[in-house]
Amino acid sequence: MATTNSFITFVNHASVIFSHKNIRLMTDPWIFANAFNNGWSLSSESKFTINDFQNITHIWFSHEHPDHFHPAVLNKIPENFRKNITILFQDTLDHRVMKKCEQLKFKKIIEMSHNDFILLSDEFKIKCVPNGIYDSWFYAEIGKKKILNINDCMVDSISQAKIIKKNIGDVDILLTQFGYASWIGDPDDIKLRKAASVEKLKRIQIQAKIFQPKFIIPFASFVRFCHKDNFYMNDQMNKIDDVEKFILNNTSSIPVILYPGDDWSGDTKIDNSITIDKYKSDIEKNLELFDEQKFIEFDELVNIASAYIENIKRRNNWNFVKLLHKINFFKTTYIFLKDHNCSFSFNLVDGLKKSNTSKSSADIITDSDSLFFVFSFDYGLDTLFVNARFRTSGGKIMNFFRLFLIGTMNNNGRTFPLGVIGFLFHEKSMWKSKFLEIILGKYTIK
Repeated sequence: MATTNSFITFVNHASVIFSHKNIRLMTDPWIFANAFNNGWSLSSESKFTINDFQNITHIWFSHEHPDHFHPAVLNKIPENFRKNITILFQDTLDHRVMKKCEQLKFKKIIEMSHNDFILLSDEFKIKCVPNGIYDSWFYAEIGKKKILNINDCMVDSISQAKIIKKNIGDVDILLTQFGYASWIGDPDDIKLRKAASVEKLKRIQIQAKIFQPKFIIPFASFVRFCHKDNFYMNDQMNKIDDVEKFILNNTSSIPVILYPGDDWSGDTKIDNSITIDKYKSDIEKNLELFDEQKFIEFDELVNIASAYIENIKRRNNWNFVKLLHKINFFKTTYIFLKDHNCSFSFNLVDGLKKSNTSKSSADIITDSDSLFFVFSFDYGLDTLFVNARFRTSGGKIMNFFRLFLIGTMNNNGRTFPLGVIGFLFHEKSMWKSKFLEIILGKYTIK
């Protein structure tokens, strides 16, 4: 836990503790267990334990992804600790995160109005602004320090950075992601992953140029793809020593590399070499890959697919969905399941059926466990895309992804089509153009 001289304590991945007088604000506490349907693991072990939550006064979640909002971690916090912790989260349409926290009986639940400051004390105020479909960034003025936590937000252009800059001004400390965090091609697509890692570094350069932080803390990327089906994704991930060099050579900011359990004063340059060596040692350790997955029988898959369709019918304009199916906007997708060694077809009207489509002609190759997960949750497709437990084939993978976009929007409290129209009307980030490209079938994943 924090020492008397610490301002920031690094917990792990995207989790830090900001300490000022009697306030201990923690962000995104993922401290153990895998995430994304056994697709991700932490690259280093957390020093922070469940018992350390007794010293936390506030928790802020950036978004609902399990590497930020991890229910298993929250469930483990003893009730007598939870009753002293206030939860902070962006105001969302579905209020699902806040309802979960209410069930766990935290002291207080605050849904943060977009752009409005919340005073935690006379010298500690914060605000939260949504970004994209579900992300949000965090700006805080703590004592005399100004902190911007971008985490996973898509601030990938000068124009996007300027939108935030206009809102908050310069910052002293920037916390930002440094590695790719979703599927980037099949095993042979090494160049794609190299390019994705370069792009992440360029984002840091753009952010440094616009926000002019004195210090940059690279974080929110201390993970490893830990499943036998996605382990290849680790091959081109940015290494933290390269990130440090990039910041030194391409920005005017000072890089601050923190390891789980490290404290930092918030205003002094530190020697990053020891921390970097620790991360190198962790990465060099043999990772125990997750290779057990449940075989789901065909009848179970059919039933869960039917339930998924019923949920779509119940919450959206079903006549409009059927019209888009009829004009072939929502096309039938062909899925090859490795553990079944056969193909299946699926669309939003006819459901899931067996198919004679060859493996080489399928839109996607995956396993029954992953497909079952996609049908089971509105966020199932998002999880599959992040955990990279699939392969492309000779078909069009966008046919598969597009069928589950309605569920993805429903997961964020938006209906189809009116909620989608509202999202596109209000959204200012790159998410708008990318989402339109996906809807129109012009977005090229590979």
